[in-house]
Amino acid sequence: MSTHRNNRGFTLIELLVVVAIIGVLFAVALPVFENAGRKDTEKAAFNLITTMRLARQHAISKRQWVLVVFPNQDGGNYDESGPNGIDKCLRAYAAIAVTNNMDGFDRPAQIPSNMKYAFISDWKYLPEGTYFDDDETLNGNYLFKERGTDFRYPLDPARPNSSPTRPMGVVMFRPNGRAYKFAGTTGTGKYWQDTDYSKIYVTSAKYYERQNGRLVGPNAIPGGTNTAVEIRNKTGQVHIWDGN
Repeated sequence: MSTHRNNRGFTLIELLVVVAIIGVLFAVALPVFENAGRKDTEKAAFNLITTMRLARQHAISKRQWVLVVFPNQDGGNYDESGPNGIDKCLRAYAAIAVTNNMDGFDRPAQIPSNMKYAFISDWKYLPEGTYFDDDETLNGNYLFKERGTDFRYPLDPARPNSSPTRPMGVVMFRPNGRAYKFAGTTGTGKYWQDTDYSKIYVTSAKYYERQNGRLVGPNAIPGGTNTAVEIRNKTGQVHIWDGN
């Protein structure tokens, strides 16, 4: 007895229906993925805000300067691992207290080489696939502008006053609660400014490769998002920037 197999392929109409269904599913899923990316950058931004608020509170309660530092692409190559590891570049931050009294120093002398340090937080990292955006053309993105060799900060929490150092972006909180950013490296320059509306951008719209201790790129990520943290320097308040 012979058996009959139906080897009929898909008709054109059936194929079109399948393609249409896939298109609908993609259209439904795309906002979900975009929202997931937005949640990643927002969560990272809120975690950063928590650390910065704790740094400000420490500055007020302990009457110390407190620095929140951000390793960037200045200062030459990183190591593959260790305190000077490339994994910190544009992806990590830490809070460091200045334990000696800096108020007696004239403004041109208020540089890191005159500071004694103690880490008050471990290094914290952004979620995988997110970075601090160092594009200087972004509104208020002053943090990652290169400032030469005067602004070098420690990397090893276990040896804050003898560990390797490198240039970093930094926000400083003083005992009056105000926030400052560095602004120059000349002997007569105004090292610390409390100009309002500085911003820190967390992005999932860029991706970097790592090569020989450097970041290579960035490469654009379609559907990536940006979340900005705004610093009200005059008051030291930190919040998510809503674009206004």
